[in-house]
Amino acid sequence: MMESETDNAEASKAGTGNILEESDQKTKEKEEEFSEGAHVEVTNIDGDGSNPAWFAATIVKPVGNNRYLIRFETLRTEDDTGFLEKEMDSLHIRPPPPHIPVPHQFKMFDNVDALYKGGWWKGIITRVLPRGSRYKVHFDNNGKVMEFKHSDLRLHLDWIDRKWTKPSPGVHL
Repeated sequence: MMESETDNAEASKAGTGNILEESDQKTKEKEEEFSEGAHVEVTNIDGDGSNPAWFAATIVKPVGNNRYLIRFETLRTEDDTGFLEKEMDSLHIRPPPPHIPVPHQFKMFDNVDALYKGGWWKGIITRVLPRGSRYKVHFDNNGKVMEFKHSDLRLHLDWIDRKWTKPSPGVHL
């Protein structure tokens, strides 16, 4: 068999060789950033969006056009019969941040996320309290200061260009 005939036979075994089908498959793969069952974080899109909270969720299924049906892991339906499901676009979905060992004690002006009302809210440590592993956190979005225990805090990371990065040092009150 000649070389070109061998190539054609191999192409036939590998698939149809239809460029449009291959292009459609690549587009579909690119469109579906998250797979069914993936654990993600989803931002609330209510309010002015200046400092959104991020809520743990699971991808139920992709629904097309960079949209997904998600199930929240901490927010329940109004009738409390199950966890809230919502269709969201990929701009409001990110993977959970990587596990970073939490320091034994946070320091003043550390950028943190505080677990509040089922979501993670960005803030800054403004006071380390003497009564064991408790902190005052100033929220960026509303200027409120609230007290949190160590276990309800994590170091803040930014999701930029599909990468987790540490925020620039400095105080942004």
